[in-house]
Amino acid sequence: MEDLFDFQKLRIQQPGKWLPSRASYEIFNAQRQLLAIATETEGHTRRKLLSKHMPDTRVIEVTTAAREPVLSLVKQTSEWITDLHGPEGELIGRIRTGGTKRLYTLLDEQDQIVGKVEGDLALKHFSVKAARGGGELARIRKTFAGITKEMLTPNDHYMVEFAATVPPPARTLTAMMPIVLDLTLYGPT
Repeated sequence: MEDLFDFQKLRIQQPGKWLPSRASYEIFNAQRQLLAIATETEGHTRRKLLSKHMPDTRVIEVTTAAREPVLSLVKQTSEWITDLHGPEGELIGRIRTGGTKRLYTLLDEQDQIVGKVEGDLALKHFSVKAARGGGELARIRKTFAGITKEMLTPNDHYMVEFAATVPPPARTLTAMMPIVLDLTLYGPT
C-alpha cells in the first residue's frame, strides 16, 4: 500500500458544525486535494457534549476520499494512549500522551520510540523530532480557521509540515498527531 500521507505539507480541518455529534476531520495536501476523512464511529448526544463527559475509549476511522479504509485510531483516555491500526486490524503504532499534554511519544508496532513531539506553552506549535537525538522531522501548528468558525464553533485547523523524508510509521503517526492533539487538548469533539 502506498503512503497516503507522502506529501511535504498536510492540512487537517474540521468541517464547520456548531455542535457536531461526532468528531470529524478532513485531511488535504497543500493543493487542497482531499486525501482522507477521519470520522468517529460512535455519535454522542447533545447532553454528553455539553457536559463534556465523553467515553473513555473513542474510535476514529480514517478512510480515503473514496471511503476505502486506511486506519483506525483508538484513543484510550484513561491510559493516555492512542493506538493506530491498519485496515486489517494490525497495529501500526501508538501515540503516548505525556502528563502535561505538551509531550507525546511516537511508538512503532514493537513499542520502540520513533519520534518525540513537544509543544510550546500555548499548545499551538509542536515540533516532531526523530528518536535517538535525530533532527526535526516535522512541525505541527494550529492555524486560524476563519473568524466565523473560530467564534461560533469548536472546530480547528492544523498544518503538518514535514522537514525531510520521514519513514513509516513515523510519517503516519505524525500525520495523525493533529487529531490526537485536538481530541486531547480541545475535546470533547
